Amino acid sequence: MTDIIELFSDDKIVKRIQDKLPKLFHIADLESQRAGKIGMEVGSVRERIIVSLLIYKFGEKNVETAIPITTGS
Repeated sequence: MTDIIELFSDDKIVKRIQDKLPKLFHIADLESQRAGKIGMEVGSVRERIIVSLLIYKFGEKNVETAIPITTGS
């Protein structure tokens, strides 16, 4: 299995993330705007972007996606 450190140490991957992540986050901001203000749901959209990156890099079977938004105590 590829190590997560590679996401931060491989110059090619770092450059690609630096190029694409701000663009994707900007799109998330635009999609989450209501009356000119960014709504709280932008966090969930950004989370899906990051999870998609992890799935792309490590494969779906290696990324846990069935995590509840909130947990009961």
